[in-house]
Amino acid sequence: MFNTLTGLLGRRIDDAQIISFIETNGFKYPKKITISNRSADTSYWVENKKLGFDLLFNINTYLKDYPPVPGDKKGVFIPLLSHVRFHNNKSKTTFPQGIDFTHDFDTLQAKLGAPTLKSSDITPIWLNDDGSESFYRWEVPLVPEKSIVWGVQYGDDLAVTNITLELQYSMPVFKLYYEYLYGTFDTFLKSKSHYITSDLMFLRWAIERDLVKTDAVTAPVVRDIKEGKSPVTEWIRVLDRGYIQEEDFATDRDFVHAYIKNLSGHDVLYGRDFAFTLLTDPQEKENYFGEAATKSLNEIAFNEENYAKIKALLDMRLAEYREHRFSKSKKEVS
Repeated sequence: MFNTLTGLLGRRIDDAQIISFIETNGFKYPKKITISNRSADTSYWVENKKLGFDLLFNINTYLKDYPPVPGDKKGVFIPLLSHVRFHNNKSKTTFPQGIDFTHDFDTLQAKLGAPTLKSSDITPIWLNDDGSESFYRWEVPLVPEKSIVWGVQYGDDLAVTNITLELQYSMPVFKLYYEYLYGTFDTFLKSKSHYITSDLMFLRWAIERDLVKTDAVTAPVVRDIKEGKSPVTEWIRVLDRGYIQEEDFATDRDFVHAYIKNLSGHDVLYGRDFAFTLLTDPQEKENYFGEAATKSLNEIAFNEENYAKIKALLDMRLAEYREHRFSKSKKEVS
């Protein structure tokens, strides 16, 4: 079963092999297989309680080798099998390295090494009241060239919660444009909003502070950006995708993760800092998501004067995070 499912990952839900697997194993094939780009959901589960595992079909994998697949109508996409989650082993599946739902933490660690991730790595607020971790996860490469991994989650009930097989997933830190909304680099360049301005300022700062990864293709572009010869958008053009992931950062990923997504546990976040740094009206600061503040923020230019203010802000917040992970930081900047 495990090997069969490995071969199905990344295939469209209307693929003949997917259809055959669903029908043969008692899953219910969806009446409507496509997903509209107007929908709030970009994925859906196909469940099988009898076998104890579910299949997730997704139109947005955030992997370049598995882009959104257009359907036969504009705005409609065909999802791919991106994730298999085993809740138990009613299917009598043989898992890699003999892993089983009966394993305790020590057995998992002996077989798989130290956990890849624990709850507090995502955010301290996910710790239990007694300070213990609420879960541990292991992620193990299976078919690296196809971005396929498998993994185990061990919960605070001292048992294996689930075993997974999936296309490696990393939620973007920055979403600049969406392919399933027909976004491209060119449409991104024409877009105007304070979200884009704040993202670009952060990314330029990250490049200037040597926080981003480089390779043979991106290194010359990064050098030109640091020397003021190219705009930060040139880095995005070379990456050839509308999202930036934690893996795109070479250092201080935990800072980027916590600050952008407000996951430090101390309510310190970049979006609010950006608004409070550049807004001048106290009432707009008080309601920086409001219509008046949004209008003012959208009019803020990405110029050297404004960037200097944000650069100073980011230098300060990085220093604070490195020293005390925002535990002593002020929630709002003046």
